[in-house]
Amino acid sequence: MEEGIVVLYDVKDRIATVTLNRPEQMNAITPGIRSQLAETMARAANDPQVRVIILTGAGRAFSAGIDMNYLKSRSAGAARQAPKADDPNFLPSIASGLGPDLEDQFTEIQRFSYMMRIGKPVIAAINGPVVGISCVLALSADIRFASDKMIFSTAMSQRGLIAEHAIQWLMTRQMGPARTLDLLLSSRRVSGEEAKYLGLVNDVFPHESFMSEVRKYASVLAQNVSPRSMAVIKAQVWKSMFQSYKEALAVSDHEVGLSFDSPDFKEGIAHFVEKRAANFPDLKPKA
Repeated sequence: MEEGIVVLYDVKDRIATVTLNRPEQMNAITPGIRSQLAETMARAANDPQVRVIILTGAGRAFSAGIDMNYLKSRSAGAARQAPKADDPNFLPSIASGLGPDLEDQFTEIQRFSYMMRIGKPVIAAINGPVVGISCVLALSADIRFASDKMIFSTAMSQRGLIAEHAIQWLMTRQMGPARTLDLLLSSRRVSGEEAKYLGLVNDVFPHESFMSEVRKYASVLAQNVSPRSMAVIKAQVWKSMFQSYKEALAVSDHEVGLSFDSPDFKEGIAHFVEKRAANFPDLKPKA
Protein backbone atom coordinates (compact mmCIF):
# COMPACT_ATOMS: atom_id res chain seq x y z
CA MET A 1 0.00 0.00 0.00
CA GLU A 2 1.28 3.43 -0.93
CA GLU A 3 2.14 5.67 2.01
CA GLY A 4 3.03 9.33 2.24
CA ILE A 5 3.25 12.01 -0.37
CA VAL A 6 4.63 10.56 -3.60
CA VAL A 7 3.97 13.61 -5.79
CA LEU A 8 5.24 17.07 -4.80
CA TYR A 9 3.81 20.43 -5.85
CA ASP A 10 5.54 23.81 -5.90
CA VAL A 11 4.65 27.12 -7.54
CA LYS A 12 7.09 29.93 -8.25
CA ASP A 13 6.97 32.72 -10.82
CA ARG A 14 3.75 31.33 -12.35
CA ILE A 15 5.39 27.96 -12.98
CA ALA A 16 4.15 24.84 -11.19
CA THR A 17 6.69 22.08 -10.67
CA VAL A 18 5.16 18.63 -10.20
CA THR A 19 7.69 16.06 -8.99
CA LEU A 20 7.34 12.28 -8.81
CA ASN A 21 8.76 11.57 -5.36
CA ARG A 22 9.89 7.97 -4.91
CA PRO A 23 13.61 8.54 -5.53
CA GLU A 24 14.76 5.32 -3.81
CA GLN A 25 12.55 3.35 -6.21
CA MET A 26 13.50 5.56 -9.20
CA ASN A 27 9.96 6.95 -9.11
CA ALA A 28 8.45 3.64 -10.23
CA ILE A 29 4.76 3.99 -11.04
CA THR A 30 2.27 2.75 -8.45
CA PRO A 31 -1.46 3.31 -7.95
CA GLY A 32 -0.54 5.97 -5.40
CA ILE A 33 1.58 7.90 -7.88
CA ARG A 34 -1.13 7.70 -10.54
CA SER A 35 -3.86 9.02 -8.25
CA GLN A 36 -1.72 11.70 -6.61
CA LEU A 37 -0.39 12.83 -9.98
CA ALA A 38 -3.93 13.27 -11.33
CA GLU A 39 -4.93 15.23 -8.21
CA THR A 40 -1.83 17.43 -8.45
CA MET A 41 -2.28 18.09 -12.15
CA ALA A 42 -5.89 19.10 -11.50
CA ARG A 43 -4.64 21.47 -8.81
CA ALA A 44 -2.22 23.09 -11.26
CA ALA A 45 -4.87 23.23 -13.99
CA ASN A 46 -7.17 25.22 -11.71
CA ASP A 47 -4.59 27.43 -10.00
CA PRO A 48 -4.89 30.95 -11.49
CA GLN A 49 -1.31 31.65 -10.39
CA VAL A 50 -0.02 28.86 -12.65
CA ARG A 51 0.56 29.37 -16.37
CA VAL A 52 3.00 26.53 -17.12
CA ILE A 53 3.45 23.07 -15.58
CA ILE A 54 6.80 21.25 -15.35
CA LEU A 55 6.69 17.51 -14.64
CA THR A 56 9.89 15.84 -13.44
CA GLY A 57 11.26 13.16 -11.13
CA ALA A 58 13.10 13.32 -7.82
CA GLY A 59 16.59 11.85 -7.66
CA ARG A 60 18.41 10.32 -10.61
CA ALA A 61 15.44 9.09 -12.66
CA PHE A 62 12.35 10.53 -14.28
CA SER A 63 10.68 7.18 -13.70
CA ALA A 64 11.76 3.55 -14.05
CA GLY A 65 8.31 2.50 -15.22
CA ILE A 66 5.80 0.27 -13.50
CA ASP A 67 6.75 -0.90 -10.02
CA MET A 68 8.48 -4.29 -10.46
CA ASN A 69 6.59 -5.80 -7.53
CA TYR A 70 3.45 -5.56 -9.65
CA LEU A 71 5.13 -7.22 -12.66
CA LYS A 72 6.53 -10.00 -10.46
CA SER A 73 3.08 -10.76 -9.08
CA ARG A 74 1.61 -10.87 -12.59
CA SER A 75 4.34 -13.20 -13.88
CA ALA A 76 3.65 -15.50 -10.90
CA GLY A 77 0.04 -15.82 -12.03
CA ALA A 78 -1.66 -13.30 -9.75
CA ALA A 79 -4.99 -12.03 -11.04
CA ARG A 80 -4.93 -8.66 -12.70
CA GLN A 81 -6.50 -6.08 -10.41
CA ALA A 82 -9.24 -3.95 -11.89
CA PRO A 83 -8.18 -0.28 -11.95
CA LYS A 84 -9.86 2.11 -9.59
CA ALA A 85 -12.97 3.64 -11.14
CA ASP A 86 -12.34 7.10 -12.55
CA ASP A 87 -14.06 10.08 -10.98
CA PRO A 88 -16.60 11.25 -13.62
CA ASN A 89 -16.05 14.85 -12.50
CA PHE A 90 -12.30 14.76 -13.08
CA LEU A 91 -12.10 15.46 -16.81
CA PRO A 92 -14.54 18.41 -16.72
CA SER A 93 -12.60 19.81 -13.76
CA ILE A 94 -9.30 20.12 -15.64
CA ALA A 95 -10.60 21.42 -18.98
CA SER A 96 -10.17 25.16 -19.56
CA GLY A 97 -13.27 25.48 -21.73
CA LEU A 98 -11.16 27.26 -24.34
CA GLY A 99 -10.45 26.05 -27.86
CA PRO A 100 -12.02 23.09 -29.64
CA ASP A 101 -13.74 20.48 -27.49
CA LEU A 102 -11.68 17.31 -27.31
CA GLU A 103 -14.94 15.41 -26.77
CA ASP A 104 -14.13 11.69 -26.73
CA GLN A 105 -10.37 12.10 -27.10
CA PHE A 106 -7.88 11.79 -24.24
CA THR A 107 -10.20 10.46 -21.56
CA GLU A 108 -7.75 8.12 -19.82
CA ILE A 109 -6.86 9.09 -16.28
CA GLN A 110 -4.83 5.99 -15.38
CA ARG A 111 -2.83 6.29 -18.62
CA PHE A 112 -2.18 10.04 -18.33
CA SER A 113 -3.88 11.27 -21.52
CA TYR A 114 -5.90 13.71 -19.43
CA MET A 115 -2.83 15.96 -19.56
CA MET A 116 -3.68 16.83 -23.16
CA ARG A 117 -6.94 18.36 -21.91
CA ILE A 118 -5.29 20.73 -19.41
CA GLY A 119 -5.41 24.26 -20.80
CA LYS A 120 -1.80 25.00 -19.85
CA PRO A 121 1.47 23.78 -21.38
CA VAL A 122 2.82 20.66 -19.68
CA ILE A 123 6.59 20.31 -20.00
CA ALA A 124 8.20 16.94 -19.21
CA ALA A 125 11.64 17.60 -17.72
CA ILE A 126 13.18 14.17 -18.22
CA ASN A 127 16.05 14.28 -15.76
CA GLY A 128 17.18 10.66 -16.10
CA PRO A 129 16.01 7.21 -17.18
CA VAL A 130 12.44 6.96 -18.49
CA VAL A 131 11.24 3.40 -19.03
CA GLY A 132 8.07 1.53 -19.95
CA ILE A 133 4.81 3.19 -18.96
CA SER A 134 6.80 6.25 -17.92
CA CYS A 135 7.52 6.79 -21.61
CA VAL A 136 3.75 7.10 -22.06
CA LEU A 137 3.69 9.66 -19.25
CA ALA A 138 6.46 11.72 -20.86
CA LEU A 139 4.88 11.49 -24.32
CA SER A 140 1.59 12.78 -22.89
CA ALA A 141 3.28 16.09 -22.14
CA ASP A 142 3.16 18.90 -24.70
CA ILE A 143 6.90 19.58 -24.73
CA ARG A 144 9.82 17.40 -23.61
CA PHE A 145 13.32 18.39 -22.54
CA ALA A 146 15.96 15.79 -21.71
CA SER A 147 18.99 15.85 -19.47
CA ASP A 148 22.13 14.50 -21.10
CA LYS A 149 21.79 11.66 -18.58
CA MET A 150 18.39 10.62 -19.93
CA ILE A 151 17.91 7.08 -21.22
CA PHE A 152 14.64 6.25 -23.02
CA SER A 153 13.49 2.64 -23.41
CA THR A 154 10.00 1.25 -23.85
CA ALA A 155 11.25 -2.14 -22.51
CA MET A 156 7.90 -3.74 -23.36
CA SER A 157 9.04 -6.30 -25.95
CA GLN A 158 11.86 -7.38 -23.62
CA ARG A 159 9.26 -8.21 -20.94
CA GLY A 160 7.14 -10.29 -23.29
CA LEU A 161 4.59 -7.50 -23.59
CA ILE A 162 3.18 -5.50 -26.49
CA ALA A 163 2.85 -1.77 -27.24
CA GLU A 164 0.85 -0.87 -24.15
CA HIS A 165 -1.30 2.14 -23.34
CA ALA A 166 -1.45 3.32 -26.99
CA ILE A 167 2.24 4.24 -26.90
CA GLN A 168 2.37 3.34 -30.62
CA TRP A 169 -0.13 6.16 -31.34
CA LEU A 170 1.91 8.67 -29.36
CA MET A 171 5.28 7.65 -30.79
CA THR A 172 4.11 7.45 -34.41
CA ARG A 173 2.88 11.03 -34.24
CA GLN A 174 6.22 12.18 -32.90
CA MET A 175 8.57 10.39 -35.27
CA GLY A 176 6.72 8.26 -37.83
CA PRO A 177 6.06 4.50 -38.11
CA ALA A 178 9.54 3.21 -39.06
CA ARG A 179 11.34 4.81 -36.12
CA THR A 180 8.47 3.86 -33.81
CA LEU A 181 8.73 0.22 -34.88
CA ASP A 182 12.49 0.29 -34.33
CA LEU A 183 12.17 1.43 -30.71
CA LEU A 184 9.14 -0.71 -29.87
CA LEU A 185 10.45 -3.92 -31.46
CA SER A 186 13.98 -3.65 -30.07
CA SER A 187 13.28 -1.90 -26.74
CA ARG A 188 16.78 -0.51 -27.18
CA ARG A 189 18.11 2.30 -25.02
CA VAL A 190 18.05 5.76 -26.55
CA SER A 191 20.22 8.65 -25.32
CA GLY A 192 19.03 12.23 -25.03
CA GLU A 193 20.88 13.29 -28.17
CA GLU A 194 19.42 10.46 -30.24
CA ALA A 195 15.96 11.17 -28.80
CA LYS A 196 16.32 14.75 -30.02
CA TYR A 197 17.39 13.53 -33.46
CA LEU A 198 14.39 11.17 -33.61
CA GLY A 199 11.95 13.88 -32.51
CA LEU A 200 11.09 12.37 -29.13
CA VAL A 201 12.36 15.41 -27.21
CA ASN A 202 12.60 19.09 -28.10
CA ASP A 203 16.09 19.68 -26.74
CA VAL A 204 18.83 18.28 -24.51
CA PHE A 205 20.55 20.22 -21.72
CA PRO A 206 23.60 19.43 -19.54
CA HIS A 207 22.53 17.65 -16.37
CA GLU A 208 24.27 20.20 -14.14
CA SER A 209 22.10 23.07 -15.42
CA PHE A 210 19.12 21.02 -16.55
CA MET A 211 16.27 22.37 -14.42
CA SER A 212 17.58 25.91 -14.78
CA GLU A 213 17.38 25.60 -18.57
CA VAL A 214 13.91 24.07 -18.42
CA ARG A 215 12.68 26.86 -16.16
CA LYS A 216 14.23 29.45 -18.47
CA TYR A 217 12.06 28.16 -21.31
CA ALA A 218 9.00 27.86 -19.08
CA SER A 219 9.50 31.46 -17.94
CA VAL A 220 9.21 32.69 -21.53
CA LEU A 221 5.75 31.11 -21.72
CA ALA A 222 4.74 32.25 -18.25
CA GLN A 223 5.82 35.87 -18.67
CA ASN A 224 5.54 36.75 -22.36
CA VAL A 225 2.62 34.79 -23.79
CA SER A 226 -1.16 35.01 -23.45
CA PRO A 227 -2.51 32.18 -21.23
CA ARG A 228 -5.70 32.23 -23.26
CA SER A 229 -3.77 31.85 -26.51
CA MET A 230 -1.79 28.94 -25.08
CA ALA A 231 -4.95 27.14 -23.97
CA VAL A 232 -6.60 27.50 -27.37
CA ILE A 233 -3.48 26.62 -29.38
CA LYS A 234 -2.84 23.51 -27.27
CA ALA A 235 -6.40 22.28 -27.84
CA GLN A 236 -6.14 23.08 -31.55
CA VAL A 237 -2.96 21.04 -31.99
CA TRP A 238 -4.17 17.94 -30.13
CA LYS A 239 -7.59 18.12 -31.82
CA SER A 240 -5.99 18.43 -35.25
CA MET A 241 -4.68 14.88 -34.95
CA PHE A 242 -8.26 13.73 -35.49
CA GLN A 243 -9.19 16.31 -38.15
CA SER A 244 -8.87 16.92 -41.87
CA TYR A 245 -7.20 20.13 -43.04
CA LYS A 246 -10.64 21.56 -43.83
CA GLU A 247 -11.89 20.82 -40.32
CA ALA A 248 -8.77 22.31 -38.71
CA LEU A 249 -9.13 25.43 -40.87
CA ALA A 250 -12.74 25.87 -39.74
CA VAL A 251 -11.63 25.68 -36.12
CA SER A 252 -8.93 28.29 -36.73
CA ASP A 253 -11.39 30.65 -38.37
CA HIS A 254 -13.82 30.29 -35.49
CA GLU A 255 -11.20 30.73 -32.78
CA VAL A 256 -9.54 33.78 -34.32
CA GLY A 257 -12.88 35.60 -34.22
CA LEU A 258 -13.16 34.88 -30.51
CA SER A 259 -9.57 36.04 -30.00
CA PHE A 260 -10.27 39.43 -31.57
CA ASP A 261 -12.89 40.05 -28.87
CA SER A 262 -10.66 38.98 -25.97
CA PRO A 263 -8.75 41.24 -23.56
CA ASP A 264 -5.64 39.23 -24.42
CA PHE A 265 -5.73 40.52 -28.00
CA LYS A 266 -6.07 44.11 -26.77
CA GLU A 267 -3.13 43.63 -24.42
CA GLY A 268 -1.11 41.88 -27.13
CA ILE A 269 -1.38 44.90 -29.40
CA ALA A 270 -0.97 47.44 -26.59
CA HIS A 271 2.27 46.05 -25.13
CA PHE A 272 3.79 45.74 -28.61
CA VAL A 273 2.89 49.33 -29.60
CA GLU A 274 3.93 50.75 -26.23
CA LYS A 275 7.16 48.73 -26.22
CA ARG A 276 6.67 47.39 -22.72
CA ALA A 277 6.46 43.99 -21.02
CA ALA A 278 3.26 42.05 -21.59
CA ASN A 279 0.65 41.98 -18.83
CA PHE A 280 -1.82 39.35 -19.98
CA PRO A 281 -4.70 38.42 -17.67
CA ASP A 282 -4.64 35.08 -15.87
CA LEU A 283 -7.02 32.36 -16.93
CA LYS A 284 -10.18 32.66 -14.88
CA PRO A 285 -10.89 29.64 -12.66
CA LYS A 286 -14.10 27.82 -13.51
CA ALA A 287 -17.08 28.57 -11.29
